[in-house]
Amino acid sequence: MQAFAQIPQPLSEPHCLIWYPGDPCDQLLQQYRQALELRQRQEWQNSAIAPFEKQIADQQKQIADQKAQIATLQSRIDSQTMDALRGEARTQAAMDGIGVIIGIGIAFVMVLAFFRKLTRPSPNATPERSRAASA
Repeated sequence: MQAFAQIPQPLSEPHCLIWYPGDPCDQLLQQYRQALELRQRQEWQNSAIAPFEKQIADQQKQIADQKAQIATLQSRIDSQTMDALRGEARTQAAMDGIGVIIGIGIAFVMVLAFFRKLTRPSPNATPERSRAASA
């Protein structure tokens, strides 16, 4: 923010008589008028610019506050996202574990059924044994 321009103290108006253009009194009056005009211009600029400078400063403060809020919200979103991903990974791991247990159970039942089928006597072998035993 710009500081207010320094406004020079008003000079006292020279009270002298101008005898010819360009004499020292004429030069003093011209300098006085220029200084007075410069002072009025600076006062006008300061009165016109001051509200805008205050508004700019307020908006810059508001922007800084909003940036801080955005950073806070972004970190909160990141934290919640990580928590959700961890929870989803735990759920997926639990489902994978259940699937493995069910798969092992089904494989065990299939191996058991296959083993029983192998150890069971075939129906064709039974009549031959009975004939062999009767003979």
